[in-house]
This record gives sequence, C-alpha cells and structure tokens, in this order.
Amino acid sequence: MGYLVVVLMIGLLLSLIFKQIWQFFFKTRKQGVYGYYLLVEKQKENNLGKFYGIFQQGEKEYQLELAFSLYIHLQVPQRGYLHAENGKVLTFKTEE
Repeated sequence: MGYLVVVLMIGLLLSLIFKQIWQFFFKTRKQGVYGYYLLVEKQKENNLGKFYGIFQQGEKEYQLELAFSLYIHLQVPQRGYLHAENGKVLTFKTEE
C-alpha cells in the first residue's frame, strides 16, 4: 500500500512539473495595453457586428475591439486611461 502512495505522489509531482514547463515555453502571455491614450477614431463592421476604436499615444497606435456600450458612450476625440488585453478594451476611464 505504501509503494502505491509513493508512486502516485511521484506521478503527480512529475505531471505538475511537466505542466509548468509546458506553460513556460508554449503558452502566450497576455498582451496588455495600459496608460493614457487618445481615442482618435471609431469604426463599425456591419457584417460582423463588431466595434473598434483607434487609440493613440505618441507614435503608438492600436486598433482595439470595443463593447457596444463603450462604442455608443465614447465621443471622438477623447482622452482617458485605457486598459486592454488580447485586443479588447476592458475599461476606458475618462474624466467626466
């Protein structure tokens, strides 16, 4: 019985080590955009029902997907604190 417990513990340990190595080498990290940006343009794709915003900070420019509620709420141009991950805007806080 004791040998079975030892073998199961070693198997569990090896599987956890393999999982960590796999995540380190093969999984992509979240690509986040944080900071104060200027919303310079809004776009709508009619056939897909997706909404996009073009955000600028200096020379950097990002086209990010917006939720419908943000799309109708925001006016162009507007400056605010942007938090986006994986190409989607999570929050855009303006001083209103």
